[in-house]
Amino acid sequence: MKKVASLLFFSILLMSAAGAGRARAADATMDAFWDKFKAAVTKGDKPAVFAMTQLPVGMSYGESRIRTRAQFMKQYTHIFAGEVNAVKCFETAKPQVDNGRPKEFAITCPFAKNSGGDEPFVYTFRLTRSGWRFVSFENINE
Repeated sequence: MKKVASLLFFSILLMSAAGAGRARAADATMDAFWDKFKAAVTKGDKPAVFAMTQLPVGMSYGESRIRTRAQFMKQYTHIFAGEVNAVKCFETAKPQVDNGRPKEFAITCPFAKNSGGDEPFVYTFRLTRSGWRFVSFENINE
């Protein structure tokens, strides 16, 4: 009986360690992706940013989803340098993970000019079959 209990305890311990290892691995891949994405936006490397994007890209209320590469390139400035200065924001932004959605993270940013502390711009990223991808941009004030 002791052997069965010990074996059961050991099995549970291994499964717990494996689950924690997967969580740490997901965090590591998320952090690596975020560093790469942030660097591409900082450099203004539109093709690299697009390569880390999943279409269609969700947009704020009233705006059409971005469904093609051409639309993405046309909207790039609006998304990263319009009312928001993503380069400046991304310097210090940290991924925010919602415990209910562990395969997603968000980055929130303020207005480029005098935000008064508000951060209404939300960049959302999701873990897909192809790895982490940028999936939506929204202004939660709209």
